[in-house]
Amino acid sequence: MYRVSVMISLETVFIIVITFVATLVLTIGGFGGGSVFLAILLFSNVPPSQAATGSLLFNVFSTMFSFIRWRIYFEKKFLLLLVGSVPLAFLGGMFALQLSEHTLKLTMGLVIAFLGLTIFLFSKPIIKREIRNVFHLPFLGGFIGILTGLTGIGGGVYLAPILLLSGLSDSKTTVATTSMFVFANSLAGLLARTSWILKTLQNIQIIMLIPVVVFSAIIGGYIGSRKLVQENVRRIIGLILVILGVLVIFL
Repeated sequence: MYRVSVMISLETVFIIVITFVATLVLTIGGFGGGSVFLAILLFSNVPPSQAATGSLLFNVFSTMFSFIRWRIYFEKKFLLLLVGSVPLAFLGGMFALQLSEHTLKLTMGLVIAFLGLTIFLFSKPIIKREIRNVFHLPFLGGFIGILTGLTGIGGGVYLAPILLLSGLSDSKTTVATTSMFVFANSLAGLLARTSWILKTLQNIQIIMLIPVVVFSAIIGGYIGSRKLVQENVRRIIGLILVILGVLVIFL
């Protein structure tokens, strides 16, 4: 009996450490920690429905403080992203309720791995250029919103690569925009999952990891806001997501 308790304790410590390190690295790179939190929960055998809800809960709290810190770099034209993203994030969350746990887990794993591969392969910063036509932004927001509600990821890892690789914004504006975007979409996705919130909060792993993720995200955001994001950091982020995504699919 004593041996089992030690093994459980060591496993718990490992999960806490890997969560702290992964979230710290991710937030230094200018991304929210929701995707890593989701992947680690799934890898820890937390049911996908609870993992997605827990990820959204974390995103709401962390991005609220993140946007307060980065708001001076926010450009109001990006509010158009919310026109399409918020309602479709809600619909995506409703649709997720109808999916089986296996389908949901497979979808999450594929999305996480794809995003990681994209960030890993296309990590060079793009020079900012002015947006002349903003009418496409609601459609872009809607596409990301449906993925947000479906997978339980706030949308920052979807939006940030698009903004940077297309040259729609620079690094600081991207961080401010994704913080606002993730907060709004996570809240919408969470409202669609109200029936799961109470059950999710009864999961001891989620309760244990939320403070760890929030604390590491605050530290990572502090470091990232005072230091230029390096290309190698983005590659590390991409590699972490690819590995976690593959593990989620096959384990």
